[in-house]
Parts: sequence; C-alpha cells; structure tokens
Amino acid sequence: MDTETPTGRAMLQMMSVIAELERNLLADRVKEGIAASRRRGVTVGRPRIAQEKLDIAIRMYQSGDYSVKEILATNQISSGTFYREVNRLKLKKLKRKDDPSASHN
Repeated sequence: MDTETPTGRAMLQMMSVIAELERNLLADRVKEGIAASRRRGVTVGRPRIAQEKLDIAIRMYQSGDYSVKEILATNQISSGTFYREVNRLKLKKLKRKDDPSASHN
C-alpha cells in the first residue's frame, strides 16, 4: 500500500478506524463480562490478603527480631504488599501527629 497517494492514505486511515472500533468493542465486551460476573456474585480481582497476616508481619517488623525476607516467607506475602502496609501505617501515624484536633492540650 502506497501511503503517498490519496487512496493509500485513505486506506490506511480506514484500517486505523476499523482497528480502533475493534479495540473499543473488545473493551465493551470485557466491561460487560465483568459486570455480569458481579451480578452473579462472582468476586472479581485478586484475593485480598487477610488483615491478620499483615498485622503479624507488622508486629514482626516492629520487633526488629526478623529480617524482611523472613517476615515475607513466614507470612507468605509479597514485598509490595508488606511495604504498602508499612507505608500506610507510617502515613496514618504522621497524619495523627499533624492533626491539631488529635492533641489533648
């Protein structure tokens, strides 16, 4: 296909439009499928880690007696999950410290 000619450019543009249409149709089908699954009560997405596991991991971390590698292996959680929880708790602690309504003065 010669894209230097008006006909060639038109063909390329039509192919692009068809490809975009197909992509949009696929996205719609996926969204409809997920919605149908949810209506049937199917849980969509990755299973959540039990909060108890995270609590144990955090206590192990705070004790200073365990390496992060040991904590992850013992609790069978990923490093991303672990550090996300650590950072969430640090942020929560900072917010409490910065909140003037939390002080008892």
